[in-house]
This record gives sequence, C-alpha cells and structure tokens, in this order.
Amino acid sequence: MKKEISKRHYQIGESIKRTLSNLFMQGKFEYKIKDLFSIIEVVPSKAFETAVVYVAAFDANQNKKLVDDLNAIASQIRYELANNSELRSTPVLIFKEDTSFDYAKKIEDILNSSEVKKDLES
Repeated sequence: MKKEISKRHYQIGESIKRTLSNLFMQGKFEYKIKDLFSIIEVVPSKAFETAVVYVAAFDANQNKKLVDDLNAIASQIRYELANNSELRSTPVLIFKEDTSFDYAKKIEDILNSSEVKKDLES
C-alpha cells in the first residue's frame, strides 16, 4: 500500500517539479540532455534532504540513458534549482525512471488475458 504524503511534501514536490520544468524548457541543460522527456513526479524525503525525480523519455528505449545523463549532471541541476527557487534548502536530486506506465500495461495485459476472461464468463 502506498504511503500517503503530507500536504507540505506534496507542495514542495510540485514546486521542485515546476522549477525543474522551467529550467529544462529554458534550455539550461540543452547541451547535456538532448532527449525529450517528462518529469512525472518529484517525491521529497521526510526531512527534505533528498528528492527523487521520476522521469520518462518520450522514446521509451532512451529511459535508461536519460536517467544516467540526468544523474551525471544532478549537481549542476541542483545548483540551478537553488538559484531559481524559493526553497530554504535545496535537496539532493536523484533521478529515476518512471515505471508506472509499464505497471499499467502489465495490469491491462493480465485483465485482457484469456484466463481472466474465462473466469468472468463463468
């Protein structure tokens, strides 16, 4: 069961997400990151020391490369985040691949399987 996050954690995560999106749209890291991608969710840790940034490349085959590239320049991204946000302290950013689409596809495949359809008919 997924643990509920507090309103404050949600607000900080959304603030980081917005600021990061703006930085990438302004082309701050265009020389390093050339893939199109989306920031799906930002989940700050309990004490706001770290934040996990879930990303997904538009070309699903590029997800691993994208995450590696983002983690390689995470300190530069954190520096820009600190200079462009109103956060008291800037968390260490950890980029991870978003797997929610894969999970949804897996569930859809299970629901469309012949075994489940047979069970529903009986």
